[in-house]
Amino acid sequence: MQLTREDWVKAGLNKLAEAGIHEVRIEILARTLKISKGSFYHYFRDRKELLDSMMDYWEMYATKRIIHSIEQDNSSLEDLLHISINPDKRIEIGIYVWAKHEPIVASRLVDIEEQRINCIAKLYQKRGLIPSDAIDRARLTYLTYVGWMTRFDANSNFDIEKMFKILINM
Repeated sequence: MQLTREDWVKAGLNKLAEAGIHEVRIEILARTLKISKGSFYHYFRDRKELLDSMMDYWEMYATKRIIHSIEQDNSSLEDLLHISINPDKRIEIGIYVWAKHEPIVASRLVDIEEQRINCIAKLYQKRGLIPSDAIDRARLTYLTYVGWMTRFDANSNFDIEKMFKILINM
């Protein structure tokens, strides 16, 4: 089986989710993929290029594609929030933990969060909020999402659907 660059990126993201960024190493990924370490160098110059590609991939699939789909399909705020309630947030949580220790990743994460917040704000504006109120509500909605994402496993009392309904109807 011929592996692709995307296979390495996905393996890196899965390892990030399982064990943290310190375990995203070429040797470990090669073992996971059952391939020689040399295969890695057909696609990447070094580990840094892999890590950058992991962020690019995650941004594309967890943000840009969703925003594009929401805009193309003329979806509602409720549609976006429903898409967001996926209990498998291991990769996203891994990105947040990684960002705590790596300033470049932290800066990139802020940019990604702002893309998400701006999308949410546009959807609040479609519901009639003025831009300044829409951006404030979008930030509150996003903070609610991040709080839920980091705590839903530990505390079953966090009912994200109920929280989103409250935010939408405020």
